[in-house]
Amino acid sequence: MADLMDIPPHKVIRYLQIGLGEKVLRSNTMWFCAACFTCESRCPKSVDLSRVMEALRAVILREGKSFVDPCSLPVEVLGGAPQQGLVSGFRKYTG
Repeated sequence: MADLMDIPPHKVIRYLQIGLGEKVLRSNTMWFCAACFTCESRCPKSVDLSRVMEALRAVILREGKSFVDPCSLPVEVLGGAPQQGLVSGFRKYTG
């Protein structure tokens, strides 16, 4: 997943430390995080990056912005995907 991210996971923490939070919030990084805990298991400081990514998504969604527009999804996706999966995705990616 990291190869799809604008900012690699290890740099997200550094950017937040040095005050580049706006740059992180404008990136797609937090939306591609699968919360698989791989980053945390590899981090020498045991930073819970999954929680950081979730918090960043919450900040964006609280501002009323969304990563996915449900109206732009093809009918094939809406009709073929499990309803539970769609609801879960909309909760995660839309405001």
